[in-house]
Amino acid sequence: MIGGLIAPALLVALAVRYVVVAVRLWGHPERAADAARSFRVRGAPGWVLTRGVVVVAANFVFMAIMVIALVLGLAVTRTRKPAEPWSGISAVAIGGMTICWLLIILIGIFNRPRFLVVPYLRDKRRL
Repeated sequence: MIGGLIAPALLVALAVRYVVVAVRLWGHPERAADAARSFRVRGAPGWVLTRGVVVVAANFVFMAIMVIALVLGLAVTRTRKPAEPWSGISAVAIGGMTICWLLIILIGIFNRPRFLVVPYLRDKRRL
């Protein structure tokens, strides 16, 4: 029972953390370099994830919703198969996560859609 609560709690904490990072980064340009260093990939700053931090935060929110729906579905039915509405919510969250990954790829390659890119990083083209 405790093990089933650790994953949702961890994902909720990550979702809250990245939403807070996105809100802080959106309004404060001086935080961009620190965020890029925290999103580091193989030693290079993670400017793609910094530019698309809103989509990264949405991805973690969808991931938390997916896991919470599955855990709640299992707890409500008390079987190994989640109830029908819970698995539907989980499937919608998986679709949202897929869309978020596609948006991150678009932001990384084309810097589009512009409304999802942090305003002061919209002209930054380097990966």
